[in-house]
Amino acid sequence: MRLLVLARHDLGGAWCHLSTVLRQQGVVDARVVTFAHDPATGWPVDIADVFDGGQELEHLLLDADAYHLVDLLPGDVTLFDGVVGRRCAQGRVQVSLQLDARPSAAVAREVEQLAGQHGWPVVSTRPNTVPSAEFIAPFIPVWRAQWQPVCAGTRDRTRNGERVVIASCDGRLRDEARLETLVDRAEAAASRLADVRVEVLEGRPHPLVLQRQRRSHLALHGDDGIGRASLESLAQGVATVAELSAADHEAWTRLAGAPPPVIAPHDLEAVIAELPYVAEDPARRRWAEAAASPRRWIDRSRAWWRSGSSRRAA
Repeated sequence: MRLLVLARHDLGGAWCHLSTVLRQQGVVDARVVTFAHDPATGWPVDIADVFDGGQELEHLLLDADAYHLVDLLPGDVTLFDGVVGRRCAQGRVQVSLQLDARPSAAVAREVEQLAGQHGWPVVSTRPNTVPSAEFIAPFIPVWRAQWQPVCAGTRDRTRNGERVVIASCDGRLRDEARLETLVDRAEAAASRLADVRVEVLEGRPHPLVLQRQRRSHLALHGDDGIGRASLESLAQGVATVAELSAADHEAWTRLAGAPPPVIAPHDLEAVIAELPYVAEDPARRRWAEAAASPRRWIDRSRAWWRSGSSRRAA
């Protein structure tokens, strides 16, 4: 089974990591094409640049047995005279849809219409996006060192007697209104304490962000709810500030089997004032492992794209 993932953005290189696992375990021969890749993010990619005039990409588009579209619809992929849209409409490939960003009302209606018309499965990495979407947390390779808490006893060797509050964004802080507000409040609270420092990383490579965040004591996230970055800091055992609606809180609780251990933004000043020097909490790590279990994606992949399956989109 040849799977081609077509992604507008591959946030954190999630599908690049997952495709490697799927190939290694013999689940499916997966390749990933990222259309709007920004090298400055440092996210790993499979195929983001074309150096052979598009021959490899055309071959992948024509020979794929299944398409998985991330924040894209078949009509959005106009390469090679719309071959993706034609093959999907003709039912010659299996098709599945994924939503990483919250869609507009118009896009949500179109996703629902296509899913209902063709029977395409829909998955969302954010809860409560479209009614037909199955909620699964983003794929994170939590078994790798960068996504694990620092080893016990090693923190004091990096910075003595200093507590670090970290905030990061892929672009400019001024473009992230929620996060900028949290940073302003954190800096005001830290100014009254001699041993608390607020560090802001703007547009820095992902590996560097993970490294610095792993050594911090509190992570600020301005996403609407728990996103990939929030899950990463929780997996590292770092205290995490994130704003959750009641519906999203319930969805994450059902997914992980326990309430998300995040700090509400209105408690920020109180948390900074009493921020412990020992930052790692095994309970946060356990919750992140349950919420973002890689097994969920592998199981869904086995169900959707069975090797040698003759199923096709309706």
